[in-house]
Amino acid sequence: MKILKAKEILSSLTASTADKQQKISVTDVFHLWNHLIQRYHIIYLTNIFENFAHDEDLRLILKLGKKTLDKHISLLEKNMTAYGIALPVRPPKQTQFTVNIEAFTDRYIFRRVLRGIQSFLPTHTMAFMHSTSPSIREMFLTFLIEELKLYDRFIEYGKLKSYVIIPPMYKTN
Repeated sequence: MKILKAKEILSSLTASTADKQQKISVTDVFHLWNHLIQRYHIIYLTNIFENFAHDEDLRLILKLGKKTLDKHISLLEKNMTAYGIALPVRPPKQTQFTVNIEAFTDRYIFRRVLRGIQSFLPTHTMAFMHSTSPSIREMFLTFLIEELKLYDRFIEYGKLKSYVIIPPMYKTN
């Protein structure tokens, strides 16, 4: 994969946008677009959750998650611009709330973020599996690995705070 990626990078340095578009499939374009739209949505939700989180550790974790999301968004926007793919409308960078809704507990925020990570792992996997471009495939693989690491650390945080739903022990007699 590294040889193909190096060849792709060298040829893309002098290629026009039209030439670059011929090197990716409509599936690649769909996954780039889908990832960016979903990343925009997730960062918007994270901003909302950050406003309601009480636990300082959870706020720090949400900030670290936003840092990863921003990095992914930047890479996706860069790739889409390079291929001449129109970018979707981006939600506001900051979300301010003046009302404190008590339904947004730290436990709820944890479980919602955890479910979001769990549901996004197959999205990364499918994008990787369907991509025909070595560099785009490598980007999706990087996203998947980062998401798996975030998931692992997030679960451990949830165990410490007793936020993880633990099924009952199975005992045999």
